[in-house]
Amino acid sequence: MLSWRQQLRLLDQLRRDNTQSLSNGLFRMLGKSRHLLARQLTPTEVKRILVVRNNKRIGNMYFMLPFMRELKRAYPIAQIDLMLLTTEQGRVFDHIGLNQIVVSHFSFDTALAFLKTIFKLRRTVYDLLIMPHSSASDTLICAILNAHNKVSFYGPRNQYVFPQSFDIHQHNPHAALSALALLEALGHKTQGHDHTMVFSAAEDAEGKAVANGLKADSPLCIAYFRGARGNKMIDDSTWLRIRQDFDATRPNAIKWVEILSPDVRSSLIPGTPTFESADLRHLAAVLKHVDAFICADTGPLHLADAAGATCIGLFTTTNIEHYGCLNDRSINITDVAGFNAHATLQKIKL
Repeated sequence: MLSWRQQLRLLDQLRRDNTQSLSNGLFRMLGKSRHLLARQLTPTEVKRILVVRNNKRIGNMYFMLPFMRELKRAYPIAQIDLMLLTTEQGRVFDHIGLNQIVVSHFSFDTALAFLKTIFKLRRTVYDLLIMPHSSASDTLICAILNAHNKVSFYGPRNQYVFPQSFDIHQHNPHAALSALALLEALGHKTQGHDHTMVFSAAEDAEGKAVANGLKADSPLCIAYFRGARGNKMIDDSTWLRIRQDFDATRPNAIKWVEILSPDVRSSLIPGTPTFESADLRHLAAVLKHVDAFICADTGPLHLADAAGATCIGLFTTTNIEHYGCLNDRSINITDVAGFNAHATLQKIKL
């Protein structure tokens, strides 16, 4: 006789098995399209591309930059559209040559706007539709939309929607570089891993002017942001110790600037100059021109890394091979408890 715990586990397994069957049946039905081609189009045949990436985390948008750049290089004559969740996310990709950002509005609260977007997009038959990172919602969207070639990594449900679904090893574990394996599977040799944003001359000049104003006459200006989610959060006592450790290496030489946000409304140490901007591109341009930026593994760290700032990333639980800063001038630190300011400044050459 099965115990009640074993019976509950059995019922849960049956629920998952049946749900998976229903889900696969739905994707199999939706994935059928008269527009799909069995053969892979050549680069010269591809005139319109849609990339689908609905994800609410802003940090994941910066991780899309290398893929979008390599995609544009692989298909130089194609117009490339990128579907994202919100308008604000699209600004990450300003000035890199995309045709348009399509905002999906994929959520329960904006269901009507989402449906309008999907019905409008269905009028276009894309030559190439790519889902670089698997998710149930993106698979569903890609199943509904029209394209000659649909490309993704292989998955139990993906095979019904994407005729070109590749069961390949993602040889680079970093979240910003793993999707490049899709392009290589399509026959394109990726040449660069450029993860940086592109600023206009005006954006860059304004960011530099603000950073110089914050720095004043100090020889070294270091900005930091204390916000983070869950177990990525670093307590204030550790932040105080880190600041004191830095100050001990350069007495009276460091100009500290604390970055504020809706979640961090007051400075760690009263009297510390602060900076805040709701415009993330403006914030990025400012961080690019300070001497260093310290942050836990959260959105502002990856924003600064994509801006080309010298970053000191503090990783408490997440894997630096997957989420670490890519900038050559930056450093990823996993031993936060044993943080050494002197060694850190030597490594980032400040």
